[in-house]
Amino acid sequence: MRLQNKTALVTGAASGIGAACVALFKAEGARVAGVDLNTEALSALGDTLEFSQRLDVTDKVAVDATVDAVAEQFGGIDILVNCAGITTRHVPKGMSWEDGWQLVMDVNVKGTLLISAAVMVVQRRTATGGAIVNLSSIYGQVARPPFLAGLPDPYTHSKGAVLQMTRDLAVSGAPDRIRVNALCPGFISTPLTIGLRENAQVNAQLLSMHPLGRLGEADEVARCALFLASDDASFVTGTSLAVDGGYLAI
Repeated sequence: MRLQNKTALVTGAASGIGAACVALFKAEGARVAGVDLNTEALSALGDTLEFSQRLDVTDKVAVDATVDAVAEQFGGIDILVNCAGITTRHVPKGMSWEDGWQLVMDVNVKGTLLISAAVMVVQRRTATGGAIVNLSSIYGQVARPPFLAGLPDPYTHSKGAVLQMTRDLAVSGAPDRIRVNALCPGFISTPLTIGLRENAQVNAQLLSMHPLGRLGEADEVARCALFLASDDASFVTGTSLAVDGGYLAI
């Protein structure tokens, strides 16, 4: 098992890619801590999680306290997977465009940075090194296609920022053997994309943009997160891995 005796903290653990990472990392021998805003869905994961807590990743005080609690319970944190994220489709109805833009940026960028910084403090203190896997997107690298275009999209802005943050944190963490990498998924069949997939015309267009002819599954992204989190990727840092069915190739 590739994560035997490792402690992994997963944000956005209650569903989608986060939940897939929880299940896979547990199967690979890790002690898994999961945080999410959705406590009901977290509870449904049962004993797969050895630590679970509601967490707003944009709240620095809460983030620092949660990271300290995980580190105290397990003696450190070897792995962080940043799956918490939202799109403009999840912004409360009636919120202004400007406030919605800020909310998406706060969750996807600020949230990723706050918990990464807190975990790196722990990893430096324990002097054991570690791995951080950030969730960016194909839309951190390319613009949205015309049929999805509208107002400037904070999701794409946020995911581009996550890529730059990944490179910056990787250089910062390298002297302490802390590796930081990012995944860039294409369209994955998770709750995050259900609003698009339920539209038959949009779904067909999305399928046509993935050369493999289908959308991805959460566990396929989780397996790539496992690679980056494990010692198999011991000489990999500051890079991004596309998990996109060939989307970026065309």
